[in-house]
Amino acid sequence: MIFVQTNMCASQAIERKTLENLATSLSDGSLAFQLQRLAELPKAAIVVEGDYPDLFRTQPGRGSWLADMLGRLAVRYPEVPVVFAGSRKFAEEWAYRFLGAAVADHTESS
Repeated sequence: MIFVQTNMCASQAIERKTLENLATSLSDGSLAFQLQRLAELPKAAIVVEGDYPDLFRTQPGRGSWLADMLGRLAVRYPEVPVVFAGSRKFAEEWAYRFLGAAVADHTESS
C-alpha cells in the first residue's frame, strides 16, 4: 500500500494489486477489510495491474463469483474506486497521477 502523508497523518493511499492478488483477496475476504480501512481515509483507491476481463480467467470456474464479490464491495465502498489499469506500467502511472491530484486537492483546501 502506498501512503502519502500530509500534516503528519496519512490522508491518501493507493493499494496496487496484480490480478492474482485481487482474486486471492476477493476469495479469502481480505479485500473487504482493506476497503474498510481505505474508506476511512479522505482519498484512497485500489489500482489493478491488469484488465477486468482477465479477472474471469484467474480462477477457472470462479470468475463470475469473483466479479460478483467485486461488485458487492464496490457498492459497499463507493468512496474507494477500483481501477483496472491494464498493466503494471499504467498502474504506476495512474497511481502517480491520483496521488498528485489528491495532494494538490488537499493543499488547495487547506
